[in-house]
Amino acid sequence: MGLHKPIGYLNKLIKSDLIILDGIMGDLNFEEGGNPVEINRVLVGKDPVLIDAYAAELIGYAPDDIEYIKVAEEAGIGTADIESAKVLELNKNFNVGEIKHTNRVQQLARFIVDKEACSACYGSLIHALERLDEKGLLHKLEDEIYIGQGYKDQEEDNIGVGLCTKSFKKNIPGCPPKARDIVNYLEKVTRN
Repeated sequence: MGLHKPIGYLNKLIKSDLIILDGIMGDLNFEEGGNPVEINRVLVGKDPVLIDAYAAELIGYAPDDIEYIKVAEEAGIGTADIESAKVLELNKNFNVGEIKHTNRVQQLARFIVDKEACSACYGSLIHALERLDEKGLLHKLEDEIYIGQGYKDQEEDNIGVGLCTKSFKKNIPGCPPKARDIVNYLEKVTRN
């Protein structure tokens, strides 16, 4: 719709000293909702491009996948170089409770074996599975994915997501891991 350039340049016109991104409850693929995913994250920073690039990875996209991030970086508004950024995570989410699912989330959850997963980790995995489906690779996923605090110190041959499954032979690290890291790992698994 031609919105990427105006969005990219918006922060050149209106400079912000502090950016706060509400990532408590997101959606899989539509900003007005329909498939909510609880991820319990709030991002705070001074670089609007970096905040958006980091948020993109949290929900399973590479920053280069989102055109306005590239436009803003090329305009000198900020950087999308997440690897060089100083990221400080506070108050990690250990909220384990009833996770509400929409029909689409239930469809994606059939690939998940959950035992006391926190919402941030579970949300990252749901976003990653949706991104994998957008790439046409989800149907090639043969293994179930294990997640949750109930798997701490258990050794398994299956794929485990997050710090709680670090003893698994196949583990995607992070507490919580970014959906982008999960996507990258699962793409390799499904393309072999």
